[in-house]
Amino acid sequence: MIKIIKNLIKSLLRFSSWQIYVFKNHNLNPPIHINTKNDGPKIHIGPGNIDIKGWINIDGRDFDHVHLVSDNLSLKEFSDGEVAEIYMCHFLEHLSFAEVQEVFKNLNRKLKVNGILRISVPDFAVISKIYNKFGDIELIKYPLMGGQDYSYNYHKSIFDLGSLKALLQNSGYGEVLEWESEKDFGMNIGDWASGKIKTPNGKQLISLNLKAFKV
Repeated sequence: MIKIIKNLIKSLLRFSSWQIYVFKNHNLNPPIHINTKNDGPKIHIGPGNIDIKGWINIDGRDFDHVHLVSDNLSLKEFSDGEVAEIYMCHFLEHLSFAEVQEVFKNLNRKLKVNGILRISVPDFAVISKIYNKFGDIELIKYPLMGGQDYSYNYHKSIFDLGSLKALLQNSGYGEVLEWESEKDFGMNIGDWASGKIKTPNGKQLISLNLKAFKV
């Protein structure tokens, strides 16, 4: 009888541990497998609950899949000219304009020649068109100013194609191109690079996606 009780307690503890794990990680996605061509370290800055297999995740929040919990973008853990790719989706807008310029220059140092800085940000041109068309600030206030549901989720800067491309070129990058998740990653990975907001005319893509190459 004692042995049966002990086994029952062990089973309950295992089940309880599983419940705790599921509750803690209920909003996390499983690792995503994508194919990119560049060899070398690949860094995902501000991944939130997106976990791309084989990428190094850096975030200010302590998710289980985050390898480095930090809001410092010096990337001192990586040698200059070492990194193959850096991905930031709806992250830059949380920085001031001055911080963006500094970050771009620092990330340029960390990338190897022909390395890729891939960016997605809310497109101010698209957001403005939505507001001008429908005159409803409720439609665009969160894409414009951030979700404001935790300390990092507030926006400090805005971008359109011309301004973001100029910032990249002024920070020493070469060719700057637009990109799409389905073409570059082979799939929609579930982040804002392919994200849409609801409007009276249906869902609308709101992201500006650019990739810049280290020369």
